[in-house]
Amino acid sequence: MKKAFVLSLLSFLLVSPGWLVASSWLELRSPHFILKYQRSEKKMASFLLRRAEETREMVVRDIGHTPRSPTLIYLAPTWGDFQQVQPRGTPPSWSVGTAYPEFNLIILRSPRAMKGGRVEIDEVLQHEYAHLALWTSLRGQEAPRWLDEGFAMLQSRQWNLSWTYTLAKGVLTKSLIPLQELEDGFPLPGYQAQLAYAESFSFVTFVKNEFGAKALPRLVEGIASGLDVDTALRLATGLGFRELERRWKKELKRRYSWIPIASSFFSLWFLASLLFLLVYWRKRRRAKRILEEWEREESLLESATPPGSSKERDQGS
Repeated sequence: MKKAFVLSLLSFLLVSPGWLVASSWLELRSPHFILKYQRSEKKMASFLLRRAEETREMVVRDIGHTPRSPTLIYLAPTWGDFQQVQPRGTPPSWSVGTAYPEFNLIILRSPRAMKGGRVEIDEVLQHEYAHLALWTSLRGQEAPRWLDEGFAMLQSRQWNLSWTYTLAKGVLTKSLIPLQELEDGFPLPGYQAQLAYAESFSFVTFVKNEFGAKALPRLVEGIASGLDVDTALRLATGLGFRELERRWKKELKRRYSWIPIASSFFSLWFLASLLFLLVYWRKRRRAKRILEEWEREESLLESATPPGSSKERDQGS
């Protein structure tokens, strides 16, 4: 009954003129996704649709469950479009993606609509789809926040030198946040929030690496069956929450003990920042080249394609 209600509500939202943007949307389909986009985003839409199928394969492998399909994805070309296709509420100005698991819906903000343009939008897609897939797999049960965010970061591979520094600082200054405090929510934005995300990614990765590929699926299945987190972890790893957290912290201390506490944290951060900025600069240059190349190809395609000859379906207003 609940599933039928959700599907009916989704169908209503998808055809509701008050919800959809007035402009025309084109549509691309793959075996498990429907992606709606504007004509200027054709190259990026094709890229994201391929990446979506790849992401689904990784999620199925890591979570042990097959998410519902088809998943609807909107690639919004402007901030206004991004706001208008939200089924409820207004996302914060810094948001680049939102997921609504109950509607099997993901909304992405095109890099073209953001200053500087980035192709990391595929990481946003991977992150949001991980949230959606985990929610579906838990069959209405609540995931601890550290599992929800840690799994999403694992799928999108959102780890860099900045996160490494944050985690190392937490270990060396003995300021790690107990994982139990991260079950229901995270601290407000700031260093504590960054540390919460870094710990979540690290702990979920530790569980997967230490106890094998079946550990996360067992953990998810245990929670989905109504078990508490401690019991679900015992089912997945053979260890309770406290012992598992103790071993994880021991591994972190071993990993970061080579960094002398007496050394200047500023020096460590300075070197890490230089490397991070170098990688970021190279990614930005590559992103800019890709966007320019897509724009050139799309311009040539539009000039070479007679009006009305496209095989794509116009989902007009």
